Amino acid sequence: MTTPLAHGAFPPTQRVGILVYDNFEPIDVFGFAEAFTIARFVGTGYDSPPPYPFSVKLIGHRREPVRSINGPAVMPDWDMAEALAEALAEPLDVLMIPGGGGTWPLLDETTDPEGVAALLDWVRRMDERVKLMASVCTGAAVLARAGLLDGHPATTNHASFAWVAQHGPAVLWDSVSRWVDAGRYATSAGVSAGIDLGFYLVSRLAGRAVAENAVASAEYDWHRDPQMPIDYPQRAQA
Repeated sequence: MTTPLAHGAFPPTQRVGILVYDNFEPIDVFGFAEAFTIARFVGTGYDSPPPYPFSVKLIGHRREPVRSINGPAVMPDWDMAEALAEALAEPLDVLMIPGGGGTWPLLDETTDPEGVAALLDWVRRMDERVKLMASVCTGAAVLARAGLLDGHPATTNHASFAWVAQHGPAVLWDSVSRWVDAGRYATSAGVSAGIDLGFYLVSRLAGRAVAENAVASAEYDWHRDPQMPIDYPQRAQA
């Protein structure tokens, strides 16, 4: 049994935003989110009342249901305008862009040039008011297309590596690592790699003890070493 610490002893709750769009990959969003939502301060437990280390909000183009690919729909907590207003009032700590089958139409200028331009403008504006920008899987294509990853190391889904890499020719692409921490930008490879990135970021932002306790609560086999890939051979040209 854990005993809560004295009132006021906890660090501030950090705010994590996750973009959702039509046909996002569910595990990219919910696996990453779980690392943060299951985290608790040292000295407290899963059943302890707030405050918690992190607060997670889903962000949609509009405040209406967004369907995942071959899965459930979600209702965003904020639309993109609300998220920007929140970030202008107080910078977000993390903003994550997930991947999935919807990434291709999301960046298709031949069908929706105005929509692509609006998305990239929003991402760049959020980048000015977010402490850490992250992506899971093919979500790295959005960050790369916005020019945020230029000159930085980054990774993405190994099976879609060539398609993502064409959106950022000036990015220092890594076709092996499970995730890459480039300071203000953190990217992961595909699907379950985003969970590993999530727990790593919990460790980076809230401490290793908080992350390890969260991993134990989730009963998750955390791949702690990003340089130890689990998918051989790497498919950089797929």
